[in-house]
Amino acid sequence: MRFIRRFLPEGAAVLSVLIFGSYVLGLVRDRIFARTFGAGTELDAYNAAFVLPELLLDVLVEAGLAAPFIPIFLRLRASADAEEGYRFARTILTGAVAVMGIAAVLMFVFAEATTGFIAPGFSGEQRELYVSLFRVMLVTPILFAASLTLGQVLLAEQRFFWYGIAPLLYNGGIIIGTVVFSDSLGIYGPAMGAVIGATIHLGSRFIGLRGSRFGVRLGWEARTSSVREFVRLMLPKMVSHPVEPMTFLFFTSVASGLAAGSVTAVSFARNFQSVPVSLVGVAFALAIFPALSTAHATGDRRGFLLLLRTNLVTIGLLTSVAAIGLFVAGELAIRVLLGGDAFDEADVALTATVLGAFALSVPFESLAHLLSRAIYATRHTLLQVLASLGGLGITVAATITFVPALGIVAIPLSFAIGQAGKVVLLALALAVRLRGWRAVTAGDVAV
Repeated sequence: MRFIRRFLPEGAAVLSVLIFGSYVLGLVRDRIFARTFGAGTELDAYNAAFVLPELLLDVLVEAGLAAPFIPIFLRLRASADAEEGYRFARTILTGAVAVMGIAAVLMFVFAEATTGFIAPGFSGEQRELYVSLFRVMLVTPILFAASLTLGQVLLAEQRFFWYGIAPLLYNGGIIIGTVVFSDSLGIYGPAMGAVIGATIHLGSRFIGLRGSRFGVRLGWEARTSSVREFVRLMLPKMVSHPVEPMTFLFFTSVASGLAAGSVTAVSFARNFQSVPVSLVGVAFALAIFPALSTAHATGDRRGFLLLLRTNLVTIGLLTSVAAIGLFVAGELAIRVLLGGDAFDEADVALTATVLGAFALSVPFESLAHLLSRAIYATRHTLLQVLASLGGLGITVAATITFVPALGIVAIPLSFAIGQAGKVVLLALALAVRLRGWRAVTAGDVAV
C-alpha cells in the first residue's frame, strides 16, 4: 500500500474515474443530441451559441485561476493569519463573478452583432435562433465563474471527489434538459439543460465545501499584496491560454487544404488521443498541485523534488503504455465507436492512421501538464508561457516542413514534436526556478 501511495498521488484515481465518467456522459449527451435533432440548423445554432461565452470564460476566469490561486491561497492559509487566505479567496470569487457578470451583460446587449464573426453563414430564422439561444447561455458563464473559483478551494483542500464530480453533473444536467424539455421546447430544451447543469455544477461545490473553514460568501479586499501578486501571475497565463485552440485552428487550416475528410479525421483522432492525457496527465497534475504548492510555500525543497520525480516516472510509464494501446487498438476502437453508415472503411482507416501518429504525443503532453503545474507551484507563470509559445512555434514549423512529404500524418507527428519540445523547455524553466528557490520562498515573487 505504501508503494501504491508513493506512485499514485492522493486523489488521482478519484479524478481519473470521474473524468472518465464525464467523457462517458458526454458521449451519451452527443448521441441524444444526434438522435433528437440530427445534424441540422437547430443543433448548429445551439453549438454556435456556446462558442463566445465559453471562450470569454476560459480567458477571463479559468486561465487566470489555473496557475496562481492555489499557491497563493495555501501560502496565506499556512501563515500566522490563516483567515487572510480565506479573505483572499472571497475577493477572487467576487472579482470572477463580477467580471463575468459585466461581460454577460455586454454580450446580451450586443448578441446580434456577435453573429457576424461567430456564425456569419446564419441567416433568417437560424440567425434569430442563435441570438435567442446565445442570450439564454449567458447565465452559465456567471455560474461557472463562481464554481471554478470554489473548485480551486476544493483542490487546495484536497476534496478531489467534489471537484471531479461537478463536470459529470453538468453533462447530466444537459441530458436531463434535453430529455425532459425537448418535446415542448425544441432546441431550447438542451439550452435549459445547460443552465440546469451549470447550477448543479455550482451547487455540488457548495456541498463539497461543507465543513470547510472557508465560508462561501462574497467579499472584497483588493488592495492587498496577495491580490496584486495574483493579478501579476494571472496576466501571463491569460496570454498563453489560447495556445491550444490556436494550435488546432492552425491544424484545421492545414487539413482543409488536404484530401476531403482530413479535418474530420484530425478532430476525431484528437478526441481519442485526449482521453489518456486527461485521465492520467491532467488528473495526476491536478492531484499533486496542492502538495507541490505546500512544499514550496513551506520551503520543503526535498519533498518538492521527491513528489516531482515520482510523478514524472508514474505519468511517463502509464501514458507510454496508453500510447502503445492507442497505436495497437485505435483502429478497432474507431471502427466500433464511429464506423458505419456514412463513416466507411476508408474514413476509419484515415482516422486510425492519424490517431496512430497522435499517440506519440500522449506521454509528452501529459508530462507537460505536470511540469507546468510544478512551475505554477513556485508562484511563477511567465516561463511557462514562453515554453508554451516555444512549443507552438516548433509545432507550426514542423507542420509546414513535413506536410508536403507526409500529408495529413504530418499534423499529429508535428504535434508530438512540438509537445516534446515544450517538455524540454518546461524542464529548463523549472530548473531555473529551482535554482532561485531561496529567493522565491523568501517572498521575492517573479512574474
